[in-house]
Amino acid sequence: MKNSKKIVKVVLLIIAILLIFLSLNILINKKTITLTQLSNHAKTQMMGYIIKTKNDKMIIIDGGLSADTENLMNYISKHNNKVDYWFLTHNHNDHVTAFTEIAKKENVQIDNIYISLNEKEWYEEHEKARAEFSSYLIDLLNEENIKPKVKEPTLNEKIQIDGIEVEILGIRNPEIIENPGNEQSMVIKFNTGKQSLLILGDTGVKSSEKLLKNQKHKLKSDVVQMSHHGQQGATQELYKQVSPKICLWPTTDWLWDNDMGSGKNSGPWKTLETRKWMEELGVTQNYIEKDGDITIKIK
Repeated sequence: MKNSKKIVKVVLLIIAILLIFLSLNILINKKTITLTQLSNHAKTQMMGYIIKTKNDKMIIIDGGLSADTENLMNYISKHNNKVDYWFLTHNHNDHVTAFTEIAKKENVQIDNIYISLNEKEWYEEHEKARAEFSSYLIDLLNEENIKPKVKEPTLNEKIQIDGIEVEILGIRNPEIIENPGNEQSMVIKFNTGKQSLLILGDTGVKSSEKLLKNQKHKLKSDVVQMSHHGQQGATQELYKQVSPKICLWPTTDWLWDNDMGSGKNSGPWKTLETRKWMEELGVTQNYIEKDGDITIKIK
């Protein structure tokens, strides 16, 4: 009888130890994907996102202005000063200036840079106000130590990054010369197999129409980045097709409320209209740049 009790105790002890090891193993291997929306540090609109994959790859989308560089570098420095993939949606300084400053740092390693740009002459003809910055960006990307890392994606190209499928749904649109710079935005879809994220950059009316014509069946996404900082960007029809559950707003406080200085809705921007569209689509989860750096888990 005593021997039987001892055997039972030993068996129970072994089971308890196995359960502890199993629990620890689950905790150790419970890897998650995180998405961080960066906040603005210049009291003006910007856009920057960081995705950390299950196996700790770092993906950056745009990054913001010069004033946002330090904040972005804080994240990069915690990742051993290495960026695995950097996607630049288009040439505007509120999206890529931080990149231009970080790319010149000798202690930062960037392995892959994806961007879709027109020739310098196109910007000189169609976007004169930004031609100088565009020229500077193109020259930087052609520097000897950076050029080998630069990749111009093709339409519908798929890039596999640590279990995430990245598909390029939109590239430069040189034929669109109305609202020219914004309409050149690269459109990127990230799919984990359980959840999808659509990055629109500053997609406008014409490129929205082009996406609906050519990529309609691919647009549905769980999470969407609101185009052009949430106002006067993508069309209502495009957002209806995306039908998101979560909206990411790269939007400052004054832009969020269309406040030009005289209170809510005193400005010329269309943010309140876009907000209404999302309410009509039943979106209840909104993450807004004005609220600071926000990190969420992606399935």
